[in-house]
Amino acid sequence: MSDSGSSEKGSTESLPSVLAKDSRLARELKSRLSALGSSSSSLVRQLREISPKFKSAIIKVRELREGRDKETATVRELKAKRQEANESLKLISAELKKAVEAEKEAAEELAHGSHGKTVSQKKSVGQLISEIASIELKIETEVIPFEKEKQLMKVINEKKRQLESVKQFSEASKSHRELFAKFSDIRKQSNAFHKELQQHAAESQRLHEEMLKLIPQLKELRQRKKLLLGQLEKAKGDYAAANSSLGQTLRELSEVKGRIDAAAEERRKSEIEQKETLLTEKLKSGKKLTARDLIMLQGK
Repeated sequence: MSDSGSSEKGSTESLPSVLAKDSRLARELKSRLSALGSSSSSLVRQLREISPKFKSAIIKVRELREGRDKETATVRELKAKRQEANESLKLISAELKKAVEAEKEAAEELAHGSHGKTVSQKKSVGQLISEIASIELKIETEVIPFEKEKQLMKVINEKKRQLESVKQFSEASKSHRELFAKFSDIRKQSNAFHKELQQHAAESQRLHEEMLKLIPQLKELRQRKKLLLGQLEKAKGDYAAANSSLGQTLRELSEVKGRIDAAAEERRKSEIEQKETLLTEKLKSGKKLTARDLIMLQGK
């Protein structure tokens, strides 16, 4: 408080009264500062306890989110691969259907192409070529009647037609087998992609659900931390204000004590002067000094 403020106090109430009030206020402010200090320490301790939990929760949520996003990305890749495989299956399925029809037609041609006669599908190209070569050799090396030779030539021509039918059947059958094998491989790939996709999708969902469980805890920790920081900031402000008030009060207290001490000194000097005046007058009048007077003089 300024000098003018102290003067105003002194003019309206006695200095001892002002001293008592300032002393009481100083004690109250010290008590408040102590309480605020304890409160701040408690808030700091709570913040230190909650901060690692908050940090740990953030790290865990981040890890779960990254893991989930990684699994989700893998799911997207596998879906694309499965889709590509399924598209290939559609194309191969159409080709396979044509190959099956071609093999069926070749088999029918092979079975009924020789003037309605049924031909065994078990004869291979090599067997027919061997049979044709054997008959041709017989015609060339043996003496055969013309009619017999004509019959053998018909047999050769028929076997050549059979050979062509067998070749067509073999090619159609081979195409069928190759396309079916390719279809089976791609279908296995598609099924493998689907199975792997389901596994990654399940893992992505698991991580997502685990992350969702942590979100409320993280929000609660964040709100709690924010509240504690606000309370600590207020406590610091209140402490600074109380400390400033205490400083001002202590200055006023010191000033009042100084004024009281000065007033007491003034009274003591006045009393001594009065006593000296009395003793001086007593000596001048020729009166005898008492023992008390002498003690008073020595005490001066």
